[in-house]
Amino acid sequence: MKDAILRYLATHHAAALDFWRRPGRQATDAEAPEASVEQLCDVAYSLHLAGLADEIAPDAGVAFADVLARHRLPGWRADDTGPSVGLSVHNCAYAFGTLNLLRDTHGDLFQRAVADRTFRPEELVDAGTARPKFPRWLAHHNWRVSHWLGGVPSLLWSAGHSALPDAARIRRLARASLEATDAWLEAGHGFIRLYRSSAVHRLFRTAYRLRHDPDLGDVGGVAHILWVNHVAGRPYIAADRVLARASDLFQRHRPFMETRPYCLDFDVVQIVRTGLEQTGAPADGNAPRAAEMLRDLEAFFASGLTADYGLHKLPGALATYHECAAICGQHDTPFGPVQDIIRRACWI
Repeated sequence: MKDAILRYLATHHAAALDFWRRPGRQATDAEAPEASVEQLCDVAYSLHLAGLADEIAPDAGVAFADVLARHRLPGWRADDTGPSVGLSVHNCAYAFGTLNLLRDTHGDLFQRAVADRTFRPEELVDAGTARPKFPRWLAHHNWRVSHWLGGVPSLLWSAGHSALPDAARIRRLARASLEATDAWLEAGHGFIRLYRSSAVHRLFRTAYRLRHDPDLGDVGGVAHILWVNHVAGRPYIAADRVLARASDLFQRHRPFMETRPYCLDFDVVQIVRTGLEQTGAPADGNAPRAAEMLRDLEAFFASGLTADYGLHKLPGALATYHECAAICGQHDTPFGPVQDIIRRACWI
């Protein structure tokens, strides 16, 4: 399977793969990579999850940090105008997750990525409540808005556990923002509730159902918040109910949550795996279902990695494979040891 992953990357995403593999690569203004930051993160995560991290050149980590230094980062500002191209909260958390993955082999590169910019927490959280800021017009869309509700604590957690001079302060804010986010989870069932009108929300779910299962949107949304709680060792709100709903989706959608495997599969399966750990519930039907999904993923990796399969889907599919293996009690996979990618990177 490793060969299939590498072949897919080399055939369909050569520029992003080449950035990580080519020795001596240095990102400068005159020689920017022909790939977006998200694509670079996609490839880095995929290589790590596929047991191919040794494909990453020794100087590629520094080059990646230099790419980030040329982008506006939410929560950091230079005294002058600074870079014109910015990252979303989601992609900043993803980029910081990539730096987390690179730390053991390339050192702590956060300072190089942040460069001489000043930390501006008011861009990320409300000064009074520490709640993550998000576009209010998205309050009805749990999956979309969760990229802020989870992304802000995630990027703060990553930066707070780095070698940045402000790390201790950022670390405290990360925990405060994570705790503040609890207020947006219904205590009765543990899912995001930001909408004010139940009638309008029902209309949204009806429209959403034309393309997606709205229950998948709810579970995929809260997953972004639960990831950081998992890293922080915090108990999930209504963990038994969250587990029950994720398990139901896990059983109901086959072979994958939608047509092909991607991050939504990971959202569901990772909640099942960590929910089982948090509640102490027996795996019961989840272990056979995970074994079935392992076989389906293996078949997909063998024949489904075609040109029309989006690069951003691959890390989620690979991470799902590791989660299924963990549910089955496995310690090793064809990609190497089972990985808890969220504990390693704090985002995906």
